Amino acid sequence: MPGLEARRVTKRFGEREVLRDLSLNVQPGHVYGLLGSNGAGKTTAINIITGLLAQDDGTVTLDDTPVDTAARCVLGMVPQEVAVYHHLTCRENLRFFGSLYRIRRHELDSRVGEVITLCQLDDYADTAVSALSGGWQHRLNLAVGIVHRPKVLLLDEPTTGQDIEARHTLWRVIASLRDQGTAIMLTTHMMEEAESVCHTVGILHRGCIEREGTLDQLYATIPAAELAEIETDDEPALERRVEELGLGLRHYGGKLTILLPSRTTLSDVVARLGRVPIKSLALRPVGLQHVFFDVMQTRA
Repeated sequence: MPGLEARRVTKRFGEREVLRDLSLNVQPGHVYGLLGSNGAGKTTAINIITGLLAQDDGTVTLDDTPVDTAARCVLGMVPQEVAVYHHLTCRENLRFFGSLYRIRRHELDSRVGEVITLCQLDDYADTAVSALSGGWQHRLNLAVGIVHRPKVLLLDEPTTGQDIEARHTLWRVIASLRDQGTAIMLTTHMMEEAESVCHTVGILHRGCIEREGTLDQLYATIPAAELAEIETDDEPALERRVEELGLGLRHYGGKLTILLPSRTTLSDVVARLGRVPIKSLALRPVGLQHVFFDVMQTRA
């Protein structure tokens, strides 16, 4: 099924090109993660998809139909900042925002009850938003975005600044909506979040997607079966020895990392490094953070 698709979307602000030929597809029942550092263009992409911002080139379609005013009624949006009325209760906010989608009165109460339970807001349903902590306000923010049962849900860094319990609640809600067939696009700079919930991840860097695929496909772009993170007081000696062994050496997140062609043991790595002084050594599986750092280094 086509789902939500962006094709060669470009956006400029003056001479600055924020997005360049951005193309992605979010299928029903799947979660697409748009991963990038701050300023990579993630929020700009969300704003264009929702129609809040006009692109300079390219198209955005929903089920092969241009996303116009009518199509936006089947989109759900959860922004970074809490966008609800603080003087209203959670239930009143949900009823108000649900009414904007012209949900019939008898159905609206049922929808509101569903999302209150799904987002675990039952104990605070009739509490004014101003009396809630930031974490509970973010849960309401999510509930508002899904009260109309959207076909496509867009989440713009929804767990930034939230505690681990709030993050796991969001991931559980995402899984539930995914299983119901919702197409979900999530922008984030958190590797753990992308690895926990996404089917497909696109790494956005300087306005375009530099690498895209399933997690396994992305891990496979790192030429290693395992990684050895090492601290040493003699980096030149380490570099010489790694070159002699025919291995690769990278700086991933400020850590010297040896690319190992097969899984091994710490004692084997120590033996192969010989007289290179070692302060610390750890073996790690290839993860999304390594793919991300690899893209940043390659395209720096």
